[in-house]
Amino acid sequence: MKSKIPFLTRLRYFSVENESVVDRLTGHLLRLRASNGDQIDIDLSSKDEAKIRRRAKLIWDIREGYVSSRTLKREDRERLKSASTGVTLRGPATEHEVDLIGAALHDEMPWMRPVTEKIWLDMRSHLQSGGVGVKFSPTLIVGPPGIGKSHLARRLGELSKSPSMAIDVSATTEGFSVVGSQRTWGSSTPGRPVQAILETGVGNPIVVIDEICKARIVTSSNGANTSVLHGLLGLLEPVSARNWDCPYHQTSFDMSHVNWILTANLNDRLPDALRSRMRIVSVPPLTTDHLVQFAEKEVLKRGLSNEIVEDILRLLSAYPDQHPLRNLRTVTKHLNDIEALCKMPILV
Repeated sequence: MKSKIPFLTRLRYFSVENESVVDRLTGHLLRLRASNGDQIDIDLSSKDEAKIRRRAKLIWDIREGYVSSRTLKREDRERLKSASTGVTLRGPATEHEVDLIGAALHDEMPWMRPVTEKIWLDMRSHLQSGGVGVKFSPTLIVGPPGIGKSHLARRLGELSKSPSMAIDVSATTEGFSVVGSQRTWGSSTPGRPVQAILETGVGNPIVVIDEICKARIVTSSNGANTSVLHGLLGLLEPVSARNWDCPYHQTSFDMSHVNWILTANLNDRLPDALRSRMRIVSVPPLTTDHLVQFAEKEVLKRGLSNEIVEDILRLLSAYPDQHPLRNLRTVTKHLNDIEALCKMPILV
């Protein structure tokens, strides 16, 4: 279901890129005076012209205060102009559709049930209260690597037909990827969530912040600090998210419809202010049964022989319980290798 909602909360976009504000104000005054009398030719006095110039300057000053059009790229201005009419919300339109999504996630990833059940109930409650599209509380998934935390978010996006993205904090420790950067930084850039909303026109994407426990603070050459941890505070707080200041676009957006999933191996490294803004769900390590069930479904999906499942089982038995390699990544890599061999041409 799609529904239009406001996205720009402070920006006033004046569509006067190629027209003079003075000319428009002059034309407006002439039409106004013509409608109040029978005169065809109306001459404006020097006093009128001075007033028009003052009003034009005021309009430009206000506009500059809302968006720095001289420094924004043309494509950025065009995206803001498009978003000024609002963005859409995507996701299930009925509780039955929510139930189908929840059932699919439970079936595909039964070990993630502690998470999927809460998200399923959130989406149901959102629709029951008159909400539109997919919406759930910010959720931190804590568990060992390779249990499918990021995969869950991507599948949720596919099933709900909502855009989804993953930001790996271990590869990008600074906060630029999430909140964007100011013009004082060497290479300014918008945050990926805002950029995705402006590009897709969808206001409730699913954003995954992977391995948030590895986030650190980065300092620029002029002493400015940035961190994913600090940047997320305003985005996860419902009140501040409704009128969130974007450092790149220098205006405010309604980010309260964004769905956040954070993943971590440990949560005790996160500041209390961040943990208090999220629901924390722990997921235990995968059992052999879970890994075999995953392998069976993947073998069927890829059209491979059922005998490969026995091969996977022998592979897993080589690792003791709780070994870090007993995870979905190991199973997926093995299946990828076998699939590549099966597709390899036979040399005669």
